[in-house]
Amino acid sequence: MTRKDNADLINRIAGGIAAEPALSALAWIEASIVFSFEPDGFCSGHFGYAYDAEGMPNPFTIDDIRVEEEAAAYREWLKDGKHEGISQMLFQFNRDTRRYNVEFAYGMDPRWRVTPSNIDEIVKALRPGLG
Repeated sequence: MTRKDNADLINRIAGGIAAEPALSALAWIEASIVFSFEPDGFCSGHFGYAYDAEGMPNPFTIDDIRVEEEAAAYREWLKDGKHEGISQMLFQFNRDTRRYNVEFAYGMDPRWRVTPSNIDEIVKALRPGLG
């Protein structure tokens, strides 16, 4: 795949987030979504937070399965030896600036694992800051 393929996949993921009906009622500026993958590349789930201009978070999920499929396709596009074993992908997007950020977790890396004791910390850490 080419850099254009990369840009197309990123645009489809961002577009899927922006088009999510659950977000239309929110005055969101930025969103973070964590996709989880099985070893075979199947996207087994996701969770996200949309942040308003003041940084207040709202949890959300995406109903359109195609966004998970695009995330899995992006993971597959990245496989080149150094990106083997991606278990999670953090996708962050600013609706106004169109800037984005993508980060990865490998193996059993727990950095985006949400528990009752760390939820406030994770929600704060996931705020994109791409304005």
